[in-house]
Amino acid sequence: MFPNAPLLAVILPVISAVLLFAFGKRVDKYVCWLASIVASLSVLMILSMGIDVIERGSIQVAYAWINAPSISLTFGFVVDGISFPIGLIVALVSALSCFYSINYMKGEDWQAGYYANLLLFMAGMIGVVLSANLLQFYLFWELMLIPSYFLIVFWGKSKKRFAIGFKYFVFTHVGSLCMLLGILSIYAFTGTFNLVGLPFLVAYVPLTSMLPVFILLLIGFNVKMAIFPVHTWLPDAHAEAPAPISAMLSGVMIKCGAYAFARVLLSGFGQTVVQTSDALAILGVITMIYGGLMALAQTDIKRLLAYSSISQMGYIFFGLGVGSSLGATGALFHITSHAICKALLFMCAGVIIHQTGTRNIKKLGGLAAKMPITCIASLIGALSLAGTPPLNGFWSEWIIFSGGMVSGKILITTVAVISTVITAGYYLWFIWRVFFGPTPKELENTKEASRLLYIPIVVLAAIAFILGIWPDLILQFVG
Repeated sequence: MFPNAPLLAVILPVISAVLLFAFGKRVDKYVCWLASIVASLSVLMILSMGIDVIERGSIQVAYAWINAPSISLTFGFVVDGISFPIGLIVALVSALSCFYSINYMKGEDWQAGYYANLLLFMAGMIGVVLSANLLQFYLFWELMLIPSYFLIVFWGKSKKRFAIGFKYFVFTHVGSLCMLLGILSIYAFTGTFNLVGLPFLVAYVPLTSMLPVFILLLIGFNVKMAIFPVHTWLPDAHAEAPAPISAMLSGVMIKCGAYAFARVLLSGFGQTVVQTSDALAILGVITMIYGGLMALAQTDIKRLLAYSSISQMGYIFFGLGVGSSLGATGALFHITSHAICKALLFMCAGVIIHQTGTRNIKKLGGLAAKMPITCIASLIGALSLAGTPPLNGFWSEWIIFSGGMVSGKILITTVAVISTVITAGYYLWFIWRVFFGPTPKELENTKEASRLLYIPIVVLAAIAFILGIWPDLILQFVG
């Protein structure tokens, strides 16, 4: 492990973003490469901790932060079997999105501002996943939201981007407010923000207050995860953002809500999760089905993928909420599976839009022969999320549904399994309409994208395949 690796993984993007804001215009031609290098260094910092996590189980780093008579806090990070794989995926998808942007965002205004916001967005997500106390967790949560708002509003393409950005801002900050009230309630009862010791601290929370605190935190996390009915911000925001930012939003940002559920609610409020598991499981299945049906109705590639993310978050929520360790393991595995495959699919969608000039599925067709790399990568991403062996999505969904059966929720789990037909339906419809069938005349000269666009796609597709063959690469941590 590199010395101070967790701190460097977060602080390098922040410092680089500040420098880009200040001096970016002087190196405008090279800012994309500089940002990609910094993002890659964050990946390297997190990756360097893998062996230590396997051998020691947990790495904790703390620095003096606040030392006052009424409050004493350290600025710290915890890297363990949950935070390591999720933090690594967050950093990897962010770095690949940065590299993908080199060609995709070429010619856009204020390149330095775009990459600075991207790096801040990345730093906020990594900070959320690695934080060791709840106050620090909340500050990074807010850091994650602000640059993502600017990325949607300033680099979106439609005339509605300001309205969409405002909706995104309102939804996410209402959720943040609920989460903050829950965090302050925990502090009021326990006198500390310690996240690592949360399972022991909640013993000090009165039973009459346990459920209200749980509900406040659940609302905050559900808004971020886009769980029905607090999901309506996601299709607009994710479809409006540029493709590399959509890959980060759908690929990893919404997973921060799932990580928070696992880290805070499962560890600190496990008994409450078990007591409310029937309601949580039903809400997860409703989200699965609703998102899937809405995806079937879309003709816009990015909106189809956005609604698909809602459906897939229903799978994760179901696994976390059924009240079994097997279901939680599957959900944590699916966080990584969906992050990889949804980032892959949004990047493929970006390539299609970049090369054809349209995102309307009805105007596409026959691209398999003209864009074979994009076609194969899209097939891998779609089939994986549809639960097709031997890809990574098959194993994570299998474990999730096994957890539902183990917990005794036979009927609701059966409904959840049947709902996977919807997922297969809209993905197969998408693949067939875009890559097969007749080719419109205006697309006859379409060609594969440049290497700078398809290299990140090939990397993500390879990871999805490798984790399908060797799922223990993730399960040895989250299991």
